[in-house]
Amino acid sequence: MKSPLERGFFSRGRTQKSGQRSGLNRGLRSGMATRVIGPWDWIIAPALICVIITIVLGTPFQPFGFQLPEPVSPLILAFVWPLIRPSYIAPVVLGALGFFLDCYWSAPLGFYTLTLMLVYGVLVTIRTYVVGQEWIVLFGIFVATELVFFTVGVILMALDTGFVVRLWGIFEQIFATTLLFPVVLYLLEKYVHADVRFS
Repeated sequence: MKSPLERGFFSRGRTQKSGQRSGLNRGLRSGMATRVIGPWDWIIAPALICVIITIVLGTPFQPFGFQLPEPVSPLILAFVWPLIRPSYIAPVVLGALGFFLDCYWSAPLGFYTLTLMLVYGVLVTIRTYVVGQEWIVLFGIFVATELVFFTVGVILMALDTGFVVRLWGIFEQIFATTLLFPVVLYLLEKYVHADVRFS
């Protein structure tokens, strides 16, 4: 629906003056709207939330006899952090998250650190091609990233232990991680598409 100015409800002279004032007001509003974002906002706090989610969903609680899903929540950050902004702090925190998963899930030391860093490195490389894509394209890239992540994990686990892990459990974990995709859209909308400035 057109605004009153576009419908011609005001005279030409008043429209020009109003346009000048509105342009000035937009400039003031845009300057006031810029928020300064630090590492705590987009790196540390989400990482702590991932740790909490992992611990909560890892508790031996089975409602109605079903086990709680256990998504690899740090994979969300490994995917979205390179798209938000390449940083020196993010890989360090991501490595710490990988080490936490190695210890918490009793995986071989460095297993999740290596696979998460692999995802981060690939996304940093193709960042310019991914940022700005439609959500459906982004979802396809996310699913492809998941498949590569878990496939590499299965191969590394087979090389380390000599046998293939239970594939049904892998599919369950892929599905649970895919359900977290709206978090990717939320973080991108908050830190990439919004009017923010990084400190």
